[in-house]
Amino acid sequence: MKSFVPLAASVRRLIRPTPAASAPPLKILLAFDSFNSMSQRIALECQSKGHAVQNYPFKTPEDLMEVVATNQPQIIICPFLTRKIPPEIYLNKKVPCLIVHPGIEGDRGPSSIDWALREERKTWGVTIIQADKEMDAGDIWDTNTFSIERGLGVTRTKSSLYRFECIDAAVAGVHNALTMFQRGLSPRPLDYSRPSVIGSLRPRMKQSDRRIDWNLDARKVAALIGSSDSQPGTAETLQDGVKYFLYGAHVESDFTTHAGMDVKTILGKRDDAVLVKCGQGSAVWLSHLKKEKSIKLPATWVLPEKLVASVPEIPLPPQSLQVPFRTTPKTFQEIFTWEHRGVCYLWFDFYNGAMHTEQCRRLAATLRHIKATSPARVLVLMGGLNFFSNGINLNTIEASADPAEESWRNINAIDEVVKEILLCSDKLTVTAMYGNSGAGGVMASLAADFVWAHDGVVLNPTYKTMDLYGSEYWTYSLPRRVGQAMAKQLTDSEGVPVSASQALAMGMIDRILSPSVGGFLDRVVESAEELIGSKGMEELLRRKKARTENGEFQALIQSHRDWELEHMKRCFRSEGYHGKRKAFVYKYEYLPCNASADGLRQSSQEMKEEANLLGRSYA
Repeated sequence: MKSFVPLAASVRRLIRPTPAASAPPLKILLAFDSFNSMSQRIALECQSKGHAVQNYPFKTPEDLMEVVATNQPQIIICPFLTRKIPPEIYLNKKVPCLIVHPGIEGDRGPSSIDWALREERKTWGVTIIQADKEMDAGDIWDTNTFSIERGLGVTRTKSSLYRFECIDAAVAGVHNALTMFQRGLSPRPLDYSRPSVIGSLRPRMKQSDRRIDWNLDARKVAALIGSSDSQPGTAETLQDGVKYFLYGAHVESDFTTHAGMDVKTILGKRDDAVLVKCGQGSAVWLSHLKKEKSIKLPATWVLPEKLVASVPEIPLPPQSLQVPFRTTPKTFQEIFTWEHRGVCYLWFDFYNGAMHTEQCRRLAATLRHIKATSPARVLVLMGGLNFFSNGINLNTIEASADPAEESWRNINAIDEVVKEILLCSDKLTVTAMYGNSGAGGVMASLAADFVWAHDGVVLNPTYKTMDLYGSEYWTYSLPRRVGQAMAKQLTDSEGVPVSASQALAMGMIDRILSPSVGGFLDRVVESAEELIGSKGMEELLRRKKARTENGEFQALIQSHRDWELEHMKRCFRSEGYHGKRKAFVYKYEYLPCNASADGLRQSSQEMKEEANLLGRSYA
């Protein structure tokens, strides 16, 4: 059973809890299938209000009843639970069991977001429901709605809607429900006669419901693929007659009609994605594919080698890196920039935030290009539209011929990205976290001079879930922000998320610019331009240039990298890392063996050397 102790307890001491006025904090049991982004955020938000939260990964109804009997919670919250709750739990009205349902009031069924996107709803919502015998038919504690429309011309996906709008609405709903409970108020019955209740019972969406008419325009095709992305994916046969699950759809706006070719024909490739012909003279890029009972991979890794070799490379046009301010590329392009009023904004929008070796190399090359050619005085690292970064790509590592060797290539490639950030001498660097970040992505973000986020961001800074020591210069960047003891605690703890507020309190980030992702981009632009115009700007740049061009500083950060990579080399040979990685990508429970942490074991001398290394990183 997972809990937030000891890390969360020490983190909470840095933040003064704010329980509801005149109401004592609650003892909450959080029951879930997976400690996903929704579960993590709700746990953190409840803790920030002073409530005592126990996390329970659901196993069996009998086990849940035993946990409830043993721990005696005052209320149960299920932020992500697909399995049936036993009647002994939902009939106990003294200990309410609340379901976080990602649908508007009256909506019922397991495919709520899928149907909302498939039917092109303009608004959707999240409802907090009392668990009952009938799925999603219990009394209503709270409901919140939001617009599905997205800025920047980005294709909406099921996962991005869940990760941003649904989670924000769920947090507000849980807070309101807990306040009602503390005040002794009761939920209202679900009443379909009320005009405001417009939801209905919908069946589980089948693959037959997800079928695509490829004669439609590419924008419609991309939207249909997005409604099932990232789970379960849209199953379709492509030109080779094989069934694949499709992901990462991007509309190609500059398309030349290929007369005589059938729809679903693969027309070209770029950066591991493939361009597929649709109807009405249009085409769509697919970044990822998956075969049945396999793992999700870049499209060209999945298609037959002969087919991939037969289609032409479609390179990006020259000078395509920079796109107009506040727009996104009109094609498949993972890395792009904005240049505006002395600020360069660098986006690297990799699928699910994972960065494989070649993506890291392209990103490092882009950073070198910006440093050499951009007149901007401030470089803002935006990351992706769904995640800032989640570090190395475990799926492509798993699919490689030699996972240990590919792990080594990938970690060295991402270290080169971080090195370019650390040694950026003529620009102030800012990390702006539009989305969540994990493992090496968190550590890479800390290489910037300033780190900004919104209050909805959740960070997972540990490497231990994969039995890895970690790299990305964390032994330099993390201790100088949070101190030696907390740096060690963060990286040694397994599966413990950190909220933006906690990260701010411990010094991991510098500013929270907005309550949620809504308005965050505006505040990033305002703050970057304020930085440009600040009185101390020139002095900051002068001091930074002197430091980063100093040979002693360069030797210092190289020593940190060398130390980390020596440990990572050992980890990449360990049974624990390979077992945990395989379990993660194939989504099954890892059963550890005695050798599972061999790659992380240190001698007493190594522990002393590590303490010295962490200590001098911020001296």
